[in-house]
Amino acid sequence: MNNYVVCILDKDIHYAKAFMKVVALEHAGFTVRTRSACSEGCAGEIDVCVGFGATGKERESCPKAFEPPCGKYAGVSAILKEAGAFVIDRIGPGGKEAALYPKGFWHMGAGTLLCVYAYAGGLGTSCAAIGIGRELARYRGESVIYLSLEDVEDLFLFPVGLRAMRAEEILYRYLRLLNTGAGQEGFLRLFDTALRRDEYGLFRLAPDEGPGSLAGLSPEELYTFLTHITGALGLTRVVLDFGTRLNFLKMFSGLMKPDEALFLEVIPEGREAGTGRFLFQAEKSLTAAFPICEEDVRRQGGYTDVGIANAFGLAVKELCDRILGDIS
Repeated sequence: MNNYVVCILDKDIHYAKAFMKVVALEHAGFTVRTRSACSEGCAGEIDVCVGFGATGKERESCPKAFEPPCGKYAGVSAILKEAGAFVIDRIGPGGKEAALYPKGFWHMGAGTLLCVYAYAGGLGTSCAAIGIGRELARYRGESVIYLSLEDVEDLFLFPVGLRAMRAEEILYRYLRLLNTGAGQEGFLRLFDTALRRDEYGLFRLAPDEGPGSLAGLSPEELYTFLTHITGALGLTRVVLDFGTRLNFLKMFSGLMKPDEALFLEVIPEGREAGTGRFLFQAEKSLTAAFPICEEDVRRQGGYTDVGIANAFGLAVKELCDRILGDIS
């Protein structure tokens, strides 16, 4: 993971110390230095020099100098949000990360998108999607991300302490990149800094505490977002949890190439999927029921652990055998 190294330019030593303390306790991914003014030491490891009230001449002397428009006392989170966006905006084509980009940045291969959905709530689409992602990441050698597209995410399905950036923060920075045309290097820096893997190696986004930010994207915006994040991270699979958002899934499916996605309908245990019930043109579709028992789901540390070493995990394993068989 890349850290942002932020230099706080302020003669008020108490302000600088308080800022550093909050960052150390609450903001992983940021390292803070303090100085009273820009100097030659701002080069090299420093990504942005945050200062307030500097003159135009002082700002021109350092290309990394930045005054957040939110103001000095807007809060550490607001200042770091603006500073991080400034760093990403500065990275243009040909930057130091350019050589890290995989070829085919805009291309998603066959079966990249695994779309999980159900016709009714409470059938375990989220547990199924996370379980599939964990199986593929840990035991099948895949590079996988799980993304929830439900209107409201289940906060208890995210490991406390993973400290990934929330979806709303990711989208804030991502949309800034789209608007400024910062180039592919900016997307790489954003996703490499913001995302974390859980203990199974599955990339996760911390859920929003209110309405899900990803659910607010249009089908076109979501598709563009997925091409960027897939290319930046070199992903082989993206597991999308649509829940019961069937109309949105129908519109989204119309944007994809025929071989890019595999659709999985989660059905009640003991019931077969109805013939012709798919609302969209799906070249490859599967159905599965997942036997989720209380013994299969552990609750620890304030969250629900979707384990895959139980009866539920066996169902996931068998389904992944079918997935890989159908799209390999």
